[in-house]
Amino acid sequence: GEKLFHDATACFQHWQSCSSCHPDARVDGLNWDLLNDGMGNPKNTKNMLLAHQTPPAMSTGIRGDAETAVRAGIRFIFFVVRPETDAEAIDAYLKSLEPIPSPYLVDGELSESAERGKAIFEKARCTVCHPAPLFTDLKQYDVGTGVGNEENQLFDTPTLVEVWRTAPYLYDGRAATIEDVLTWHNPNDRHGETSGLNQDQIADLVEYVLSQ
Repeated sequence: GEKLFHDATACFQHWQSCSSCHPDARVDGLNWDLLNDGMGNPKNTKNMLLAHQTPPAMSTGIRGDAETAVRAGIRFIFFVVRPETDAEAIDAYLKSLEPIPSPYLVDGELSESAERGKAIFEKARCTVCHPAPLFTDLKQYDVGTGVGNEENQLFDTPTLVEVWRTAPYLYDGRAATIEDVLTWHNPNDRHGETSGLNQDQIADLVEYVLSQ
């Protein structure tokens, strides 16, 4: 599965592999318009870590689960028909991925700032949609970030595991940092009750989120 994931010869005309957009099965930080949910609405590349444990797949949930997304990717992104065993092998590889500990941890533990941020994370009701341990409730919400060219404004609640390495953020990558998500791109506190926080509290909250 790992070999297939990195093998461009599996694609029509041999010009891309899964890892072209998902290096190390993570993200390239770019937006791609895959045309599977309309035209002119590109999406930011998602991390493949925990993909099989955190359905639906893709930001709008256009694929119900990662198994479906793997097979659709082979057929409609690679433009080939491959044996089912290839898809099963890629599934197995993705399921084998383990989170890399955050560099924001101190000796494997939350820093003092992150500990304060954890309390703020709970008080700001971030845990409603991002409960541990996966830090997602597996649901879709309208948090006011849609731009109007989607079929609807419901977007997948992403896991926060390894969020320290998956910038930019939000479905279209408009937020360069987690702080941007919590401030500039949080209309009416629909992305967590952060409008009443001061700069130090925001910094602590960011530290906690990036420690996952």
